[in-house]
Amino acid sequence: MSELQNAGWRVKRSILSISLDKNTPHVSSALSCADLLVGLLSRKKSSTLCEIYLSKGHAALALYCALEEYGFISTDDLATYGDDASIYEGHVNSRIPGVPLSTGSLGHALAFAAGRAFADAVDGSTLEHWVLLSDGELDEGSNWEALLLASHMRLRGLNVIIDRNGFQSLKETESTLALEPLAEKLSAFNWHVEEIDGHNLLEIDAALERASSSSSPTCIIANTIKGYPLAEIMDEGVLFHYRSATGAHLESFDSMKAYEA
Repeated sequence: MSELQNAGWRVKRSILSISLDKNTPHVSSALSCADLLVGLLSRKKSSTLCEIYLSKGHAALALYCALEEYGFISTDDLATYGDDASIYEGHVNSRIPGVPLSTGSLGHALAFAAGRAFADAVDGSTLEHWVLLSDGELDEGSNWEALLLASHMRLRGLNVIIDRNGFQSLKETESTLALEPLAEKLSAFNWHVEEIDGHNLLEIDAALERASSSSSPTCIIANTIKGYPLAEIMDEGVLFHYRSATGAHLESFDSMKAYEA
C-alpha cells in the first residue's frame, strides 16, 4: 500500500475517532470526501501553489483531519474540534491555517474561487484553485452561473471536484432534483470532464495532475460512497446524515485488513 493510501486510512480513522469522542454529526459526509481531500492536501504539501475550498462545509472534520495529516495544523489544535470557543467548528472556518474561505451555506465557494482565479489570471499568477463540491449542492444555481462564467473566461487555474455519492440531506440526489446526465451537462458548459473512483488515491492523484496541466478548467466527477468504507453498517438514509460515529464503527474500521497504521 502506498503512503498516499495509508494517509487516506489515517485520516478516515481520525474522522471516526473524533466524531465519536465529540459526538458530532456529518461523519458519513466527511468519510465520503476524505480521500479527495488527502489527494488535494498532498499536492499542496508537495509545494504545488494552490488554494483548496471545501464548499460542502458540513464535512469540515474531513478537512481538519487532512490538514493535520499533512502538518498544516497541529494535533493539539485538532483536539479542540467542537469545543466551546474553538475555531475548529462544525463548519469550515477561514481562521484556520490553509483555509481560504469559511463555508457552510452551500453554493458559495465556486463563485468566490472563480473570482480569485480571474484576478490571478489578470496578475499572471500560477496559483491553482480547487473547489470540492457536493453533488446535492449542485441544486444551487450559483454553481451553474460560476461554471458558465469560468469556461467563458477560460480560467485554467480553476478546477472542480464533485463528491458524487448520490445522497443529500433528505434523500437521494436523483429523487430530489435529478442531475444526470451530469457529465454531459458539464461538458455542454465547455468544461473538460473526467470521472474517477473517488476512493482510489492513485487514481485521484493522477486526475489532479492531468487537471493541473490542462489548458482549460477541469471538472472531476469523483464517484464516492457516503460513509466509506463503512457504508454497510451505516444507515445511509436520512437519519445518519445527522449522526455521529459509534464505537462499533471504529471497531469495524480497525478490523479491516487493508488498514495500515
